[in-house]
Amino acid sequence: MRVRLQVIGGAALAAVLGLTACSSSGGSSASGGGAKPQVAANPATTTTTEPTAIGLRTNADEKAEQIPDKPLTPAQRKTLAAQLVVARSVAMEYPTVADATKAGYILAGKFTPGAGAHYISIAGSAASYLGKTTTVDPAHPLALIYDGTAPTSSIVGLMYGSFAAAVPSGFAGPNDHWHRHRNLCIVFHNGSIGIPFPPDSDVGKSQCDALHGMFMRESLWMVHTWVVPGWESPQGVFSHANIDLHCGDGTDRTDKVGFCTGSKV
Repeated sequence: MRVRLQVIGGAALAAVLGLTACSSSGGSSASGGGAKPQVAANPATTTTTEPTAIGLRTNADEKAEQIPDKPLTPAQRKTLAAQLVVARSVAMEYPTVADATKAGYILAGKFTPGAGAHYISIAGSAASYLGKTTTVDPAHPLALIYDGTAPTSSIVGLMYGSFAAAVPSGFAGPNDHWHRHRNLCIVFHNGSIGIPFPPDSDVGKSQCDALHGMFMRESLWMVHTWVVPGWESPQGVFSHANIDLHCGDGTDRTDKVGFCTGSKV
C-alpha cells in the first residue's frame, strides 16, 4: 500500500496546475498543450474525503521507474553531471518552505511519505512547463519538494514535468524514468483542493461526479529528482519515491487518501 500512497503529491500538483486536457469528457492530457494554470484561492488548505472501497490498478509507468539504472556513456555522464549541478543549485536557492512561500511558491496538496510536499510557482518556473517540451531545462523545475509543510521544513528534491505525448527524453542518459497518474478525482471547495480517492485506482467518473469533482483520465508526465545533499534517494536520483521521506512521527501512517503531517522542525 505504501507505494500507492507516494503518488498523491504529484497528482495534487497536476490538479493545481490544471495540467491535463482531460476533464469530464475523459480525454487524455497527452494532447493538452496550451492548458492554462488553474489554482484554487487557498491551495495550502486541502480537504479530504474518506474514499469508498475501491481497487488499485497497476501503474505501468511506476513499474518502469523501478528498472535498475543502466550504464552511461562518458558523454552522457558529463552532460548529466552538469544538469544535476544546475538542478541542485536551483533547489538550494529555497532551503526552507518559508523561502519558497516568500518567493511566491504555493503548496499543492499535502505531505505524502516517499513523495514529500510539492510547492509550485505559477508565475515563475512552472510556467515553463505548460507545453509539450520533451527535454529538460534543469534550471526550471515544475515543483520544489519539501520534507513537510511547516515554514522550517527543508528542501529535499525537485520535480520536472512535460505535456509531451510520448515519454520525454528528459535528462541525459536512460535513467530518468517518467510517470503519469490515471483516474484522478479532484474536488475544489472554498479555495481548497481535495483528493477523495487514491490516484491509479478503479474510481470512475460517476463516483467523482457524485462529489462534484473534476475527473481526469491521465496527468502530464512527471519525474522526481533527488539532488539535495543529505536527501539523495537510496534508489537513485530519479527514483519515483525517496524511501527516507516519512511522516513527522517517523512512520508511514497516513489518512485513507495518503496524506500525513511531515516535518515540523
